[in-house]
Amino acid sequence: MVWSIAPQEVTPLPADPAEPTEPTEPSEPSVGRSRKLNATSYVVLGMLSFGPATSYQLKQRVGRTIGNFWAFAHSQLYDEPARLAAAGLVTQTTEEGGRRKRTYAITDEGREALAEWLSEPTLEQTEVRDTGLLKLFFCVGANPEDIRRLARERYQSHRDRADGYVQQRAEIEALADRWQLKTLELGMRYERTVEKFWKDFMEELDRDPP
Repeated sequence: MVWSIAPQEVTPLPADPAEPTEPTEPSEPSVGRSRKLNATSYVVLGMLSFGPATSYQLKQRVGRTIGNFWAFAHSQLYDEPARLAAAGLVTQTTEEGGRRKRTYAITDEGREALAEWLSEPTLEQTEVRDTGLLKLFFCVGANPEDIRRLARERYQSHRDRADGYVQQRAEIEALADRWQLKTLELGMRYERTVEKFWKDFMEELDRDPP
């Protein structure tokens, strides 16, 4: 798994497999932004800012980069580009013959929309969905060995992921930009912090069994 995307990348991604049917090509793109953009809109615009892509290639880019910290239904990547094309934020080129794959590219207006979004305040609280913490919360009625196993498994899981991020950084440090490396740095710090939490908890359970 690779974290970075080089601007205007020239290494082709794998050939598209059979894709879900994409929306029909709009006959006349609307002028200006007539719909409110959402997070997926900005994911598409951001990924296209690195270079043109088909929906499948967008899915590949997301999976090896922001998919590490931004979860959403990747099926949206087959619908959203056409909507952005209708709004004039991306262009759409359809392959002649074959499977008539559509390749999308960001427009100047799309870059402006992306820049506007980046300039907006970011005040939302971070959402956390952690099955380990959810189980821990209800452990008052759990078997003591199940609690120990939970701590061991969560410790190992976060340790493995942190180690994976360290390896990724070594692989991409010469390729990724400063901001991509900072997102990876936070991922490493987060995983190490949670790893330590579960390690400390295992030691606590040894000192004070449930």
